[in-house]
Amino acid sequence: MLLQYEGLCRKAAGQAHLAPLGEDALAAARESFLRAVRLYDPARGVPFPGYAKATVYGDLRTLFKKARRQWQREVLPAETEDGEDPFAAVPDPRDETARFEAEDAFRTMLAPLAEKPRRLLTMLYADGLTQKEAAARLGMSQQTAAVVKGRALKRLRKAMQTA
Repeated sequence: MLLQYEGLCRKAAGQAHLAPLGEDALAAARESFLRAVRLYDPARGVPFPGYAKATVYGDLRTLFKKARRQWQREVLPAETEDGEDPFAAVPDPRDETARFEAEDAFRTMLAPLAEKPRRLLTMLYADGLTQKEAAARLGMSQQTAAVVKGRALKRLRKAMQTA
């Protein structure tokens, strides 16, 4: 049966965002398919091909998210290839003037946004809250906060491109 659905596994594992995972993604797709075979219940009225596809793609999405979190936690090297410090351009956090200038630039950048998106982005990026914490403070679900954040960042990107 695995041979019959090998194409599904290869197609799912061959998605562009999974390229860094290489053969691990294909192995995970096959494992996920075998798990789908084991857990499939025809009494639920769902056709097996759709169930298998949803299971494989869902498991690969989870695998990618785990890998992305790991990549984000990796530490940057102390020096770049050309011998320069990659953090040289980052202002010293003890420099009050630089901090005030950065805060002012941040507020100016967010000014065109409506109140809720502006408050959400401020909580996320200036106050360092998680999306879940910021959503709770604003009285919205985490999913709504994710949508609001995405739309606000899209508006900011568009504004920066036209400026």
